[in-house]
Amino acid sequence: MTRVIIYSGKGGTGKTTISAATAVLLARSGQRTLVLSSDPAHSLADALGVTISRDRPTAVAPGLYGLEVDTIYEWRHNLGGFQQFVASTYSNRGIDRSTATELANQPGLDEILALQRVMIEAQSGRWDAIVLDTAPTGNTLRLLAYPEMIIGGDAGKKFFRVYRGLANFARPFKRDLPEDRFFDEVGGLLERMDQLANFLLSPEITLRLVMNPEKLPLLETRRAYTFLNLYGMLVDAVMVNKILPVRQDLGPYFDYWVSLQRGYLQEIDASFAPTPIFRTLLQEGEPIGLAALEAVGRATFGSADPGALLFDERPIWLEQWNEEGEPGRYELCLKLPFVDEQETVEIARQGPDLTVMLGRAQRTIALPRILYGCAMGHHHYEGGVLRLEFRESTELDAVDTTLTVPDGCRVEAA
Repeated sequence: MTRVIIYSGKGGTGKTTISAATAVLLARSGQRTLVLSSDPAHSLADALGVTISRDRPTAVAPGLYGLEVDTIYEWRHNLGGFQQFVASTYSNRGIDRSTATELANQPGLDEILALQRVMIEAQSGRWDAIVLDTAPTGNTLRLLAYPEMIIGGDAGKKFFRVYRGLANFARPFKRDLPEDRFFDEVGGLLERMDQLANFLLSPEITLRLVMNPEKLPLLETRRAYTFLNLYGMLVDAVMVNKILPVRQDLGPYFDYWVSLQRGYLQEIDASFAPTPIFRTLLQEGEPIGLAALEAVGRATFGSADPGALLFDERPIWLEQWNEEGEPGRYELCLKLPFVDEQETVEIARQGPDLTVMLGRAQRTIALPRILYGCAMGHHHYEGGVLRLEFRESTELDAVDTTLTVPDGCRVEAA
């Protein structure tokens, strides 16, 4: 499948510049490359220094194409019937048509439509590589989590089928019931959610977090790193952008900021190792245009291949111990660094599914088949890894469902 690189990070850290620079390098190396922006406030065209389309890839340079995803266009071509029904429902209740149309754009679905467009392009066979420039971190995380959360999961799908049957029966007797086009579109959306969830976990897809050597971006990047690990996404690099150069002619004012950044750079190295960390100096001029972006890319990656899988340590794995004459014992391991000491990790198992709740984030993980017949035992948080024990024996000693681990983080089970 096409190599897909997703850049995410706090607003203003330079995601668009790093994304565009990566795409330029890939195209220069002979790979047919598409760079997309899913940020509603697009600036990709500004960085490239050309006008690009919002509905079809635009040729920018030999081997390089650009696209700024227009969610209004995607809405009309994928969920026009859904939007029309919701807007008419609001309008029939006295809300003016223009306001009703705006209300019909359901929160979160614009991110899903943007990600769906990435999946379509990746599966088209047209590209060797795709680089995605995302919205600021919060929206990106919602975009990545939505495939698992959309419309209530399996329960929501069952309810949808029942509702469709009731609507078909009751439509002759009641107004304001959806037409078949509505159900076809929502049913198709539910199917695409399953496809997107699998697509995001493909081995060809990785995320790279862009940050500046400052306190707030560092804190937000740590939270994003934990969240992405919870959702099984592979982060193969951390990009530190806008680093001030060490120069004698900058004066005492900049000496203070250089010293401050030096401290944060050390903290970044300690926080994210062994994930590769790439550093980019603050440019002397605005990096606009293909030549300037290529220079940024070469200064950032050096001799490294920007399209390669730079780090392949998966955030979820299974460890197994087999002792002679004893039932099998396993540990399901989730890498969750930077969990706050006061934060509670809640765990609940229902059949073959395991739900992990960390603050406001929640993920349901399908257990490996080998654990289906196992009972869940002790669990603890150690060294940034949540370890859950499973045993083939169905008889376990009673265990305390709330544990206080060494660093103060509480782990609960239901």
